[in-house]
Amino acid sequence: MPSAFPHVPEAVEPTWLTAILRNHGTLTPDQQVVAVQQAPIGDIVGVVGEVARFELTYTPSAAGPASLIIKFAHRNPENRAIANNTKMYEREVIFFNEIAGQVQTPLTTCFFAEMDPSSGANIVVLEDLRHYQVGDQVAGISFEQAKHVVATLAPLHARFFKSWATEFPEMLTIASDAYIDPFLPGFLGSWEAAMTNFPDCFNNPLGAAMPAYVAGLKTLMKRMGAGPMTFIHGDARMDNAMFGDPERGQHPVVMIDWQNMMVSNPLQDLAWMTTSSWTIETRRASETSLLTEYHAALVKHGIEDLTLETITERYDLAVLFILNFHMIIAGAFVPSTERAKKMAEEGVRRAVQAVLDRGLVSLIPGSSP
Repeated sequence: MPSAFPHVPEAVEPTWLTAILRNHGTLTPDQQVVAVQQAPIGDIVGVVGEVARFELTYTPSAAGPASLIIKFAHRNPENRAIANNTKMYEREVIFFNEIAGQVQTPLTTCFFAEMDPSSGANIVVLEDLRHYQVGDQVAGISFEQAKHVVATLAPLHARFFKSWATEFPEMLTIASDAYIDPFLPGFLGSWEAAMTNFPDCFNNPLGAAMPAYVAGLKTLMKRMGAGPMTFIHGDARMDNAMFGDPERGQHPVVMIDWQNMMVSNPLQDLAWMTTSSWTIETRRASETSLLTEYHAALVKHGIEDLTLETITERYDLAVLFILNFHMIIAGAFVPSTERAKKMAEEGVRRAVQAVLDRGLVSLIPGSSP
């Protein structure tokens, strides 16, 4: 099995794909990839990486998957540095190589994952879920869909609830300076632009408290790490959820994009989902019920000493913390597409309203009573 891997989509070729699929056990020694063609997948170049779909031809015919999704590090050094500063590529490779096989969470099959520390390059070769439906965080998902997400994430949270510190002591945590120090500049450089881009979202008590929020964000991150923590997905917005049809043998939902996997308050995943991917009306109607569902799911997977009261308290903290994610997106907003604008605007509007609805302004470090 060759250790070298292609660093850009143009370098993917049949011999290398044959080797990794044989090593995975997907192909036998007498089966091989004889042709590969990149296929449309939308905008393949993102902020920190590139994602491409490849259609494969085999001998004998149909010996393996018809197509694969392959993720690459960004070829631009500045963009690549953004990901490497917070170990995003490394975290996804660790997840698929060391963690994924230990959890009951439905996952995309990973055929190969590796990174090159010297160059910062990486590659992740994945099953193509092209017959699943991607979630739409702009339109918002339903309560039933959110319950499927909770059922998908709970096994991951529960599996490492009491063991992450011994099994993966070097993993980034929400409260570690190694995570906080490279993370904070992105927020500090965007929060004022977010308020300028979407001023109507901040014409309220939270808007007045934003200087205190900015000054206290590091303290909030330390608070996130002061209670129960475990592995989280880290980017549980519904554009990263693939919804399937169980009648066709598919999982109800599969979460994709594990580059933000880390150790944190597990309610961060729920807060990111509810504030990004629920309408304000759905959140108000279903928030309490979803926390009850989550509590039951943890109990089902053996975590019986985390009360619903504690879950609610940790959720409130996570909702307040996750506001900064929305402001980074809203502050970095560039009017490229109407959907991108709507995503940024709805995200910050929903997050601000969640903080106000739940009376969380008083929890901002240093804020006036």
